[in-house]
Amino acid sequence: MMTSTGERRAGANMGRPAVARFPSAMRCPLDGVSLSAWQRFVAALEVQGVDAVSERGGFGSYDLRPKRLRDLGYTTDLRRVRARGGRQIYTCSFVAPWTQERFLADPLAQLGALAQSMKLHQQDLRAGKIRLPDGLSLSGALAILHRGGRGALAAWPDLFDHTRAVFERARGAF
Repeated sequence: MMTSTGERRAGANMGRPAVARFPSAMRCPLDGVSLSAWQRFVAALEVQGVDAVSERGGFGSYDLRPKRLRDLGYTTDLRRVRARGGRQIYTCSFVAPWTQERFLADPLAQLGALAQSMKLHQQDLRAGKIRLPDGLSLSGALAILHRGGRGALAAWPDLFDHTRAVFERARGAF
C-alpha cells in the first residue's frame, strides 16, 4: 500500500513477489550470501514505487538518497534544500548518461545501484572501516546503513521509525 508521500508502508511487499522482475542470470553481489537471501533482503528494502521520489529526496523503489548516489557516481551537484514541513534534504543532478527520469524508469539500474552500495558497505564492514554492533546481523546492519548511513548504525539501537521498519523486515534475510 502507498502512503500520501508515495512510500510503501512497512510490510507492503508481503504476499507478493517483489523480486519477480529480477533477471534470471542475476547473482548476489555480497560475499557469502545466497541469491535467495539477497532477493529477500532486496524485497525488504523496497519501500516505494520504481518511479517515486520520497519526501526525504530518495529515488526509486529503494529510496536511494542523493548523497549515496553521488558516492556511487550516479549524481553530482548536491544541494541542501528545505522540503515541505521544514526538513532539510539533498537534491542533486544526475551524471550522464543518467537523468532523473531515466533512473526512475529503470528498475534494473536502481537494483544495480543498490547492489553496488551494499557491496561497498559490506567491504567497509569487513575492513573495519565501519563497526558492526554486537548482536546485529549483516542484513540488519546493511539495512540501517542503507536508510540512515553510518550515523544511524553508530546510534544503534536508537533508530527513526522509517529506518526501524526497514531494519525489522531485512534483519533476518542473512
